[in-house]
Amino acid sequence: MKDKIHTLLLAGIIGTSACSGSWREKEIPEAVEARIAQLYPTAKQVNWESGQENYEARFQVRGRERSVLFAAEGRLLQYSEEIQEQYLPRLALENLRDQYGNFEIEEAHRVQHQNSTYYKVELEQGKQELLLLVGSHGKILSQQPAVPAQSTRGGDYFIDATGQREENERPAGLAKSSWELPSELREVSGISFVRENLLACVQDEKGIIFLYDLAKETVTRRISFAGPGDYEGIAVVGHTAYLLRSDGAIYEVTDFMGSKSQTTMHPSVLVSTQNTEGLAYDRKQNRLLVAAKGYDESLGNYKGIYAIPLNTKKMQAEPVMTISLAQQQLKGRSKKQKKAYDILQPSSLEMNDDTGEMYVLDAVNHRLYTLDQQGRIQKAKLLDKKQLRQPEGLAFSDTGDMYVSSEGGKTGKALILKLPESM
Repeated sequence: MKDKIHTLLLAGIIGTSACSGSWREKEIPEAVEARIAQLYPTAKQVNWESGQENYEARFQVRGRERSVLFAAEGRLLQYSEEIQEQYLPRLALENLRDQYGNFEIEEAHRVQHQNSTYYKVELEQGKQELLLLVGSHGKILSQQPAVPAQSTRGGDYFIDATGQREENERPAGLAKSSWELPSELREVSGISFVRENLLACVQDEKGIIFLYDLAKETVTRRISFAGPGDYEGIAVVGHTAYLLRSDGAIYEVTDFMGSKSQTTMHPSVLVSTQNTEGLAYDRKQNRLLVAAKGYDESLGNYKGIYAIPLNTKKMQAEPVMTISLAQQQLKGRSKKQKKAYDILQPSSLEMNDDTGEMYVLDAVNHRLYTLDQQGRIQKAKLLDKKQLRQPEGLAFSDTGDMYVSSEGGKTGKALILKLPESM
């Protein structure tokens, strides 16, 4: 196949989507809804975009991004899927090594348009980001700058409650200690302390609690609690472990370290677009708190944190806290922020019992925030992408030390870092 691209096709593949504007489900043509249900019956949390007569659906399958473009009558126009870099054409990998050896591959996508196949490759080197279009045989066809990330003055910084930056003397991401996790925890999505030096970990796809011993630097036990799923958070309360599924459902595993553990699933009351990833135990009020990474249109320019009192174990329909997305500390956009509500995407939530502060970890935007009880951001910290490639888990030890877990991505190693101090 010849590596030729028409200008119109190039515009549709490179850069941001040609579609724009959010569409509610009721505005999607029935033929399009029927077609995606036929092609992807297990797809959940589908986000729709529209432009002119086309409709684009974005969703994830086993943690990897996919997008599908339909005509109004339901005809499939284009398909894109995120792939691991080793699945790029051999020539493409050689060209990337020879021409862009100093860059890291941030993301790779295979695009099928009618009978043609192309690849989009996002590269990163420090603050410089590039987007390449690669032909089906591996020839690099074009290069352009990706949407730049929010610029910083270099190094780590804090942002106080007024939105002013304050330079931190310690370089970003300089951890006291670090642990490299085994491959089975490459997609670690949540951590919680069981006792000193023992962390309970969960990963995206398997219904297993992994007990990781920091002193021995190994997984000492695996506890099955459910079948495969999209598990995003864990909180240990006494002898019970609570696991969060991305739709907001909670799995309660009583006596989880004993020989007769039992699992009960408590359903979610949230809308599917909220995509929950943060789970914390609020000791003072004896409740679980759930943070939504996605959005709820009824909340407008806010994101919600929801409570599950442990005396009822029923999720409250209304958020106990709302976080305004108009706060000064959230200003600035990056290529990861395709929508206004993407400016804050909680990947983990934790309470510091010593200070009473609420911590919100944002893996997509590489930020760590502290909030007061009214949802106001008190401080914000820019995280180091080199050490924390995809920070998804957050936990405090009994001594108040902060631990953050980071997924390994497609080919890297997952890590747990002990940070030098709280914010």
